[in-house]
Amino acid sequence: MFLSIFTGCVESLEIKLISPIGAATRSIVPGWGQIYTQNKLKGAIIFLSVGVLAGSGIRSDAIYRDIYDNDYKAAILTDSGQADYYFDRSNQYYKLSRFLLYAAAGIWAYSIIDAYVDAHLYNAQQQAEMLEIDDEGLLELKSDDELSQAIDLKEGYLFSLSRMGNFKR
Repeated sequence: MFLSIFTGCVESLEIKLISPIGAATRSIVPGWGQIYTQNKLKGAIIFLSVGVLAGSGIRSDAIYRDIYDNDYKAAILTDSGQADYYFDRSNQYYKLSRFLLYAAAGIWAYSIIDAYVDAHLYNAQQQAEMLEIDDEGLLELKSDDELSQAIDLKEGYLFSLSRMGNFKR
């Protein structure tokens, strides 16, 4: 009797686990891995921050190249006294562009690791929710010997999990 009740309950409890590797792979597009792991706000923030930083870095690099190629080289060829000024100005844009591009790459790398970890956390949360069993309903059915053994087994399992610190009852 118990096995049929228990089997029916287990079949009705379907959970959807997500692949941590799949989440990390999706993070090749910044933020997609977070959206896949049900963290839509974090995904949007990562997507926008990588986009803004990378776009600003590319724009700063274009300004650096423009100043260096047009102004600095012209000042050197004409033997103007402004060559140092243009070099310093182009160097500032060069440093800014590298900082912005490295920051975008760092956030992108973080998003890959974060998506992988978030997938594991999501799966653990789903599995913990699946383990929640109606204790009162099981205690009502405890009169059956087979069921009594199953409840004792369940309580022993929960006790061992709580001793390991993985499960709070």
